[in-house]
Amino acid sequence: MICTNKDKLEAFMLHNLKEKRYRHSLGVEKMSTFLAECYGIDADKASFAGRYHDIAKCFSDEFLNRLIREFAISDEYMNNQALAHSKVAEALLKYEFNVEDEDVLAAVSGHTTGRKGMSLLEEIVYVSDAIEENRDYPELKTLQNQAKTDLDGACLFIMDYTIDLVQKKGRCLDKDTIEAREYINDRISRREYD
Repeated sequence: MICTNKDKLEAFMLHNLKEKRYRHSLGVEKMSTFLAECYGIDADKASFAGRYHDIAKCFSDEFLNRLIREFAISDEYMNNQALAHSKVAEALLKYEFNVEDEDVLAAVSGHTTGRKGMSLLEEIVYVSDAIEENRDYPELKTLQNQAKTDLDGACLFIMDYTIDLVQKKGRCLDKDTIEAREYINDRISRREYD
């Protein structure tokens, strides 16, 4: 069992997420479960990580900063809601809701940036966050179809798009995203030459 008090966690999520973010979380859960089944990994872990990946997304910067200090998360996430919410979500799951499954915690922690060496579960949650059914952008259907058979390719497209968007906005790019992109790109390149 991933969480011994899922009722408390569900109440926390319902209380802290706006309706649109809650629908998004259900969409990520659905897509993560589907992709886990496509790739033959634990669908329960994918479902759980997808459903609860954004439990800290709607917190204010001030509250996130307080939790960053409380959970001894790196100061680099201070005043950076876009990146901090995934790290705080991981800490909440671990310390407030007694989630001990390291695979699930890593998938939640890395769902905004990815990381070098990410597991299949981490990649599934990362991709699902971008392609769940409530998203709306021109490449969505293409990426949903690609993810069924070429998860790395879909992941690389999402990372390239994210890097380009962050750079256009003049924001600082997280090193984990750069390393994750290089890792996925290298894996695709090796596959092409095998």
